[in-house]
Amino acid sequence: MPAANKVLKFIWLFPLIVYERGSAQWIAANPVIKAERQTDGVLFSMRTGAMKLQICADDIVRIMYAPSWPPPKRTEYVITKTEWPAAKWTLESGEKEFTIATGRLKVNVAKSDGLVTYSDLNGKTLLIEGPKEMRPAVVNGEHTYHAEDVIKIYGSEEAFYGLGQHQAGVWNYRGEAVDLSQDNTNIAVPFFISTNGYGVLWNNTSVSRFNNRFVHYLFLSSEIADTIDYYFIYGPEFDHIIAGYRELTGPAPMFGKWAYGFWQSKNKYTSQQQLLAIAQKFRELKIPIDNIVQDWFWWTRTGEFKFNKNYPDPKSMVEQLHREHFHLMISVWPFFYPGSATYEDMDAKGYFIARTIEPAFHPKGLALYDASNPAARKYYWDLLDNALFKIGADAWWMDTTEPETEGREENVLLNHNIFIGNGARYANLYPLLTTEGVYQGQRSETDQKRVFILSRSAFAGIQRYGVTAWSGDILSDFLSYKRQIPAGLNFELSGIPYWTTDIGGFILGHPEDPKYRELFVRWFQFGVFCPIFRVHGTRAPDENELWSYGPDAESILTRFDRLRYRLLPYIYSLAWRITSEGYTLMRPLVMDFRTDVKAQNTGDEFLFGPALLVNPVTEQGATNRHVYLPKAKWYDFWTGQVEEGGRDIEAAAPLSRLPLYVRAGSIVPMGPELQYAEEKPGDPVDLRVYPGADADFLLYEDDGNTYDYQKGAFATIPIHWDDASRTLSIGDRKGSFPGMIEKRTFAIVVAGDGHGTGVDVTRYPDKIVQYAGSAVSARMN
Repeated sequence: MPAANKVLKFIWLFPLIVYERGSAQWIAANPVIKAERQTDGVLFSMRTGAMKLQICADDIVRIMYAPSWPPPKRTEYVITKTEWPAAKWTLESGEKEFTIATGRLKVNVAKSDGLVTYSDLNGKTLLIEGPKEMRPAVVNGEHTYHAEDVIKIYGSEEAFYGLGQHQAGVWNYRGEAVDLSQDNTNIAVPFFISTNGYGVLWNNTSVSRFNNRFVHYLFLSSEIADTIDYYFIYGPEFDHIIAGYRELTGPAPMFGKWAYGFWQSKNKYTSQQQLLAIAQKFRELKIPIDNIVQDWFWWTRTGEFKFNKNYPDPKSMVEQLHREHFHLMISVWPFFYPGSATYEDMDAKGYFIARTIEPAFHPKGLALYDASNPAARKYYWDLLDNALFKIGADAWWMDTTEPETEGREENVLLNHNIFIGNGARYANLYPLLTTEGVYQGQRSETDQKRVFILSRSAFAGIQRYGVTAWSGDILSDFLSYKRQIPAGLNFELSGIPYWTTDIGGFILGHPEDPKYRELFVRWFQFGVFCPIFRVHGTRAPDENELWSYGPDAESILTRFDRLRYRLLPYIYSLAWRITSEGYTLMRPLVMDFRTDVKAQNTGDEFLFGPALLVNPVTEQGATNRHVYLPKAKWYDFWTGQVEEGGRDIEAAAPLSRLPLYVRAGSIVPMGPELQYAEEKPGDPVDLRVYPGADADFLLYEDDGNTYDYQKGAFATIPIHWDDASRTLSIGDRKGSFPGMIEKRTFAIVVAGDGHGTGVDVTRYPDKIVQYAGSAVSARMN
């Protein structure tokens, strides 16, 4: 090699050498003084403070650093798994570093400065973390520390996702900065995933920040900390990382089968008569639906949970809805207006955090209840239980759970003390605590009705409380709609599986405006493929039902609603995978095509489960949609035509069609036409097979309502397609539950051009198989 080239090569590599070996020039080096092997890891005594490296599992490592050791003991609110079976690992001490090795990872700790390097067993560097810095600070009167950590990523092309839900339309957070604080429409979750094959859960509940504006360094910081505390989770595949996150923070329970159907809502139904009339019209028009929603101000006084005069007999209203096979969700707030016995009692018990100072939208003295106080949470649940649950309410719409501080930028917790301490220390925790109270309250009442909570905010771990988050009070325009897709996909990669949005936007839609009708149809098509399928918003005139948008739109909307219901066997089976194995239903392309650079940077299309590729249309007036098909063979859901992947195509997208593709090597079970989820016992089932590769699907069933599945009352049926022999095998059923269909019919449909397409039941299936629980096979011609 010529000398000049050698010099150039050295100059080019010099930053990388510094990145790999150097410490921060502006922070004093903090060398390791001693390393003590412990049962679950290594305690490193540093020149300043100490760092504990805990081996939780062969793919999960916890790092804790504190200026003094041991750090103060505090209650853990996010992490539920704190004890781990012993993992096999080794510790070696070299000249410059300590090496800890598990069956899947190597972790090196530099003796000179304590930098931590993670690598896989092939020696590929995953990340280099440190130095850590904790600066003394006084926050809301507490003497504490600001915490800052750095991840060095010079030379890496990795992409970052997760961090909750944010509304700037950003998909890949490489080169971005994100404030992690709770706001209406923005949800803070301190967890991110990298295409390098790892995830990091930053275990801090105060206002924090992810800062990668300089693309070669990623800074993580928090306003208050006793320790720098994080979990490193190795995949490398995203499903494995998210399963690890859920192992740390708790699994997501199953919802009732009805919750996966259609939700009708608006701002707002104003009387018992109106609510019942809307429900009756849905049934008369035979538009599939399971759920109707009562938004705010149904009450006499905020916090009283007593129906106003427009609801003369709430119990009979709920009973009538149940007779018509509707479930009712009711809006509840964490606020209490002064002037009631409840307010006075809670005030006397010290259950309030803060009160409004001046009257505006709310009166002076409105109080926020303290969800950090277990007694206050129990009191709050008792109010809901006695007023609503005991008359049959089915689901909880927990609004303003950030909590809302209208007209003020900062969270009200930041300058108040709460029951568990400095509110600023726990500023992001409120949604987790308030939903915990309602979830545990209902679970203590009965195991015969599954909890469903819709919350405007969320935090790490909230999935364990039966929570679906929605994207808040967004605008009703195409730009806002377009931004919901990356917002929702990043939320899914934050480890929380259930998310939804106000189909049509919250404010302000005009159902008689043709342009708005187009927006509503397009948003509705997207909503069919969200984990929870729900319309809501403020409209002028005050109508938001499917028939409000004219007969042409109604026809399209109803057709897509029918598709959602036909897909319930597919959706409900995947919901079981969410609960049992930490699966993700709404899947950005990077989950299944992690090393595909184009997939990494595609945030406007996604997979719904393993089979369906969804391409929402987000441009006004569009009749075509640019689609990236990852490398595979794909079937057009509407026509059965085959497209080869690994390329871009222009897909037809008239208003009546959302471009939808099915991956070859898929089995998609589709149930009968339904008016509500439990109208029929889910039989017969069309098994649509998309040939071109082997395929597997596990069909899951239970009673659809109770928690008996947690005691083993469920059944699974394994289904396999052998592509070479064109044989579909339905395996032995495992398990049982009361009411299970003992004998059932499967209509096997091998999809192709013009066959096994669209919403309707296939008129001429390829084979009909009678199944009684024992294995059967059918070979296709």
